[in-house]
Amino acid sequence: MRTVDNPASADQGLWNKLGTDLALMRRLAGMMLFYWTKGRRIRAAYRRCEASGETFWVDEASPERGQGST
Repeated sequence: MRTVDNPASADQGLWNKLGTDLALMRRLAGMMLFYWTKGRRIRAAYRRCEASGETFWVDEASPERGQGST
């Protein structure tokens, strides 16, 4: 199981721990921003395809169109 703490974290000073915590907070904020922006567009496109009975291709390259075709 992955955790934020590691065995060496007890030896770190306060400022190093705060820096690690701020880096983690930035990463989580970036993930939330991605989920709310691009993730919302992906979910909307999926719902449109689902409603019309089409297949939703996550990688945007369907086998019918060929690899890399637009």
